[in-house]
Amino acid sequence: MRADQLTLQPASTPVDNARPRFGGILWQLARRTSALAMPLAGTRWFPVFGLVVHRGRRSGIERGTPVAVRRSGNGFVLALAFGAQVDWYRNLVAAGGGRIRWRGRGYPVGAPALVDRETAIAAFHPIQRLFLRLGGIDGFIVVREPGMDR
Repeated sequence: MRADQLTLQPASTPVDNARPRFGGILWQLARRTSALAMPLAGTRWFPVFGLVVHRGRRSGIERGTPVAVRRSGNGFVLALAFGAQVDWYRNLVAAGGGRIRWRGRGYPVGAPALVDRETAIAAFHPIQRLFLRLGGIDGFIVVREPGMDR
């Protein structure tokens, strides 16, 4: 099934109950390489990562965070590699959406919705799927462009 044909269904458990993912090798790697990934995320040369642009809940400052993302016909599927307590996710929820920069273009998106692992992982490229499985990533959300009802 191609990613643009994917119909995403919400998962039955709320994303707020996802266990924290801080610590470990994956977290340390992400913290050390985010400065390198930031200028590449969302560009057409680096489609593995998109840039989630969100406004801080308290500060109101707009920030960007590189996240594993894949386009689907309904918007974008994003990996919650470090759980639901990360600031970029909580900011998207609080604001009811934000923007995604992917492959050199910006897309406005609405509020995130949890998607079950098997449905979401099908949207990713096979190499991305391998790394998501190796990393034990089991939290995924979908954000849709305005006007996308499915």
